[in-house]
Amino acid sequence: MRKYTYALAAGLVLAAGCKDITSTEVNPVDLPTAEALTGALTRVGLNTLATGILAADRATWAGVGSTYPILANIYARDIIRIDVNEPRYVNETLNGAPDPGSFAGSGGWTPNYTTIRAANTLLQASERPDPGVFTEAELSAARGFARTMKALAYYRAIELRDTIGVALQLDDPGPVTPGPLICKTNGLAYVAALLDSANTDLVAGNTTPGTTRLPWTSFPTGMTAFGRNYTLISNFILFNRGIKGKVDLYRGLDHQAPNPALFTQAITELTQALGGTAAGAVPSSRFQTGIYHVFVPAGSEGTANPYPDIRIGINPNVTAELQAGDARASKFVARTTLSGFGVSVNRTYVGSVNNATNQARPIALLRDEELVLLRAQAYIEANQFANAILDLNSVRTSYGLTGYTSFADKEAARTALLYEKRYSLFGEGVQRLVDLRAYGRLKEPFFTKALPGDIFNTAFPIPKPEADARGGVGNLTPTCS
Repeated sequence: MRKYTYALAAGLVLAAGCKDITSTEVNPVDLPTAEALTGALTRVGLNTLATGILAADRATWAGVGSTYPILANIYARDIIRIDVNEPRYVNETLNGAPDPGSFAGSGGWTPNYTTIRAANTLLQASERPDPGVFTEAELSAARGFARTMKALAYYRAIELRDTIGVALQLDDPGPVTPGPLICKTNGLAYVAALLDSANTDLVAGNTTPGTTRLPWTSFPTGMTAFGRNYTLISNFILFNRGIKGKVDLYRGLDHQAPNPALFTQAITELTQALGGTAAGAVPSSRFQTGIYHVFVPAGSEGTANPYPDIRIGINPNVTAELQAGDARASKFVARTTLSGFGVSVNRTYVGSVNNATNQARPIALLRDEELVLLRAQAYIEANQFANAILDLNSVRTSYGLTGYTSFADKEAARTALLYEKRYSLFGEGVQRLVDLRAYGRLKEPFFTKALPGDIFNTAFPIPKPEADARGGVGNLTPTCS
């Protein structure tokens, strides 16, 4: 019982807040009850634990100036945040190294591990169900959901820390003993295996494909309102396979242990995630289809999209590199010039205009346009340029540009791919930082130094409290064997 009741110890409010709230009043039915948190797993308890996982994952994004994605996109040279009262948004990103003890260096760690702990709690609770309440298929589906979200949280940790390493959290959510640090290669392999295990669970729980749903009742609208109902297990499997294809693509590109054989595997997985649709055949009408986090800044939730912020502007290179006629130029608008700490901005991302609409603007966890671009990327790495062009052009031409006809070599294909991903996915995550690292382009001559102290930061350090818990920075070498 101790392990089960620990579920929301790190975030009871998160679990309560996952349901979309449209007023400042909170109906008591939205709050977890004592019965949901104690004893054998019940329907109410499963509902609370599952919605708590989704709320914890959404909290990864929340907060003005958050590490994921705001600080990460400063690293990626897409945005600049100038706060006259807080120089670290510049001095620990574009003009020096991040301090592991500051928000600029330690951010983005705790939210992911809160999600992982919440997922582990559900997994443990699923082993102690109330007799006669669940079928084994329902329990399997719940485990598949929890393992998928746990894998996504680990992948986000890797996106931010890269070769610095990540902590492998103990499966028992009770103990607070620090888990071992593992290297990026091992971390990606662990995530891939976890996604495959989750897929096995989901398939076993999908007793009637196309109609069987995840076995609880409260879901945020981001799982149902954007072109595909992901409460259906068949569709959640597509989400799982999409994340797996993304992970396998970057496993193939891993500088520590490159594995080109994984590119064809990623193509297969990404094609499955796209419902089997062939290269170049995904219509633009499907590009927005996916799972989203929906933000409700008012009321008890108080969770807003992180981008609306008067201190944010776009890095001048963003508009300088836009091609004439690209309809994605509408994502960038003029703003009052903002200067400080040696940098200046006079344009901003349209989603950073601080208004109620933007504060509530949904952000995709994964949508079909990104899947198409990821598959194009995998095609390029697998030297299947013809298929890559088909997928790239299905995106490119939808924004009013002439399609590609050929590429002189793989580097030229990668340049084209990076362009399309940058402007299609702007404001949706940290994809740009991951890609620039993967291709070794976050450096001169691809970028000029922003400031004299610019060292081209590519990853965030292990936070100081984590280092202290392991005996200091001298004990932070990740295991990689």
